[in-house]
Amino acid sequence: MTVNGAGSGGGPGQRLPRVCRLAVFALCALVGLAGAPSCASASQEAPEPSTLRMGVYPSISTIALLRRFAPLRDYLTRQLGREVVLETAGDIDTFQRRTAQRRYDLVLTAPHFALAALDSGRYRVQVTPTNPLSAQVVVAAAGDIHHFSQLAGARVGTPPPDALISLIGRDLLVRRGLTGPRAPTFQPFETHNAAYKAVLGGDVRAAVISVNIYRRARLEGQPLRSVAHSRDFPGVGILTAADLPAALQARIRRVLVGMSASPGGREALRRVGHPGYRRVAEGEYEVLRPYLRAARHLEGRGSSGDG
Repeated sequence: MTVNGAGSGGGPGQRLPRVCRLAVFALCALVGLAGAPSCASASQEAPEPSTLRMGVYPSISTIALLRRFAPLRDYLTRQLGREVVLETAGDIDTFQRRTAQRRYDLVLTAPHFALAALDSGRYRVQVTPTNPLSAQVVVAAAGDIHHFSQLAGARVGTPPPDALISLIGRDLLVRRGLTGPRAPTFQPFETHNAAYKAVLGGDVRAAVISVNIYRRARLEGQPLRSVAHSRDFPGVGILTAADLPAALQARIRRVLVGMSASPGGREALRRVGHPGYRRVAEGEYEVLRPYLRAARHLEGRGSSGDG
């Protein structure tokens, strides 16, 4: 490096002493750093996606599912200022595979499959409905079954075998002594609704369904009665992809938790069928680990989740 001009202490082309040269290099480096962001700040300032893909587990028919969760999609779109697109799959195995591949920016899924998404390391759970989930064993209200023990050897309808409610319900009846020759014959149906409608039609003596489905059916005037129920578990999980900007993940969580505080949010919740959302810790889903293992043994045999 050479410096020309007066005041350099020598004639044109004379080299600066080594100490002066180092000082000039340091000054240039500082100027360069001041004009360019560091790698860390550049990463933190990465633009947020303009569209968010939300995967919803296939608990009911595709048309009915997309219609049910459209109000939640629309509310999130308005509050987040970016388009939210709903997507599902034809069966739970495909949905799980897509989730594990990080196809979705947001995921609304059954509790035991929320645990699977967390295990992948690609998602962070944000909220769950404020009311817990349980399995209900229901019978016809006007029928002759008044106690679960009367279901020994009976045909009992369930959602698909790998649905969480099916797994919890079977475990519930086993724990209550309906094993061996007293064990019921479990008849899987495509959905919770189909299972309880089989009770009303006389095709099965009882059905295991989600408490949410049971409440909805009662509100609709369906003549059902519960003769047994499981303990409470955390409900469906809404998760965000771990690689989304942290600020966006936090904003999504705040919007969901705050839905019950606004008229528009309450209306969307009513139409979705959820009472509201609360923050949930990842550890709360660990209680479902045995049911996740059981569902994995049944992969490919079922096609639904839990509502």
